[in-house]
Amino acid sequence: MNRFIKNCLVITLGIIMVLFLLDILYTKVYENAFPRNKTQHILNLKPGTEFDYVFLGSSRTENFIMPSIIKSETKKEALNLGTQGARLGDMNLFLRLLIDKKVKIKRLFVQVDYIYNFESSSDIVHSQALPYIRSNTIIKNYMNRVDSSYFKNYYIPFYRYASNDYRLGFREFFASSINKKSKTDFSNGFVPLFNSINQGEKHTASLPNTILEKNKSLIEIDALCTANNIKVTYFCAPFCSGLVANNYLSKLKEKIPDFKDFSTVIKEDSLFQNCSHLNKNGAEAFTRHLITALNL
Repeated sequence: MNRFIKNCLVITLGIIMVLFLLDILYTKVYENAFPRNKTQHILNLKPGTEFDYVFLGSSRTENFIMPSIIKSETKKEALNLGTQGARLGDMNLFLRLLIDKKVKIKRLFVQVDYIYNFESSSDIVHSQALPYIRSNTIIKNYMNRVDSSYFKNYYIPFYRYASNDYRLGFREFFASSINKKSKTDFSNGFVPLFNSINQGEKHTASLPNTILEKNKSLIEIDALCTANNIKVTYFCAPFCSGLVANNYLSKLKEKIPDFKDFSTVIKEDSLFQNCSHLNKNGAEAFTRHLITALNL
């Protein structure tokens, strides 16, 4: 019996040691790898980097805003930090990281539409930030406030990687370890879509019938901008002609008085890949519209 207990303890200690070593190895690789997502890109920006315009949002920013056109037409430096599936909680974290890196932002643009109804962070950005939960104070403090699994992610070795295997597992670890570059050019952040809505088919997108009383993440973003002298503009990107608005954007305008509604500025459905996302030609048209409408 004593021998059995001893063997169990040895095996348990061995497993714990392996988990500790794997945690250290994965963390070192992610911390030193060439950026493969926008969270890593922010963390790798040089302190004091300056941008005239920074865009925060979901894929409805990532696939919509072309910094290359802004630069060619206005001579201004722009950065698209839109991220697939991002919510206002993610934008809150991104802004905190930018401020902590002392990145200078003359004007910030934050995409707000149906995501106003979500205060939390997305699984995508949450997993991108987890490798830095012990080394970056901003991420640590933010996760401590919003992550229901903070204790396990922070204290249990390798738990954060095992529980997020789809995005932080061996495949991504290996790609990071050999410094495999992402297909995204993070220096501008735009990701193009190339298909078009099939003509003759009915395509729709519906906005919610109800709206959150207030979004704490947006309130924090607003406060951060005020405290750091950053001019912020909130906007809604275009939808196709099949949008069922449910008066949602009018309600959003009441919540955000300086809100810019661009939901209907792109009239041709051929410029959309689907009802919620512009294709590359549509992104070019929308970017040019922003330059004029916002006097960039």
